[in-house]
Amino acid sequence: MIHMEGVSVVYPDGTRALSGVDLQVDRGEFCFIVGASGSGKSTLLQLLYRELVPTEGRVIIAGQDVAGLPRSRVPMLRRNVGVVFQDFRLLPDKNVWENVAFALDVVGASRREKFRKVPLALELVGLGEKESSLPNQLSGGERQRVSIARALVNNPSILLADEPTGNLDPDISWEIMQLLTNIAERGTTVLCATHDRIIVDGMRKRVVSLVGGTIVRDARGGGGYDEP
Repeated sequence: MIHMEGVSVVYPDGTRALSGVDLQVDRGEFCFIVGASGSGKSTLLQLLYRELVPTEGRVIIAGQDVAGLPRSRVPMLRRNVGVVFQDFRLLPDKNVWENVAFALDVVGASRREKFRKVPLALELVGLGEKESSLPNQLSGGERQRVSIARALVNNPSILLADEPTGNLDPDISWEIMQLLTNIAERGTTVLCATHDRIIVDGMRKRVVSLVGGTIVRDARGGGGYDEP
């Protein structure tokens, strides 16, 4: 599903964010991307939804080289790649239903399609009864669930989560991680960038460790944050 080959990213100021990254993630796999701040985790995810393009190497999703996509086809790529952010990025003046529907508006979905897909996404994350609530009426965990529903409403084959528990307390963090695990079990490929050692150690999923933009460990069989 995801194949990165010899990927490097160098910013205009000369900063090297990634260097020679090779990574393959299969359909339905759950993979943690771990490392300290500045290690390249967010840069790696940004390559997968074409927020960035590599300076060197190839980024291939479902057999398609995303760096070579014309700009007009990037929205189609993003229908297949959902993204969840640490800070939720919800629209404060829109209710839960409208926030999830916004992801469908961006890709030109019909009114009929929105009324079919939005309730399904909200039920999946356990928020079917909150559709009329505004973001400021929700807890942090509920807001992150709305963010996940929005990322899933287009039925993407890949879900990227960038520090999804960074603003949540430990109990709610575990609930969010269990939700992401359930999503992977339904066949969606999930990549989760985090520096939360407790979550990574407890989940026992595949762990890819970045140091200075380079992969230094890939524990495919499931491992902890610091295991060799």
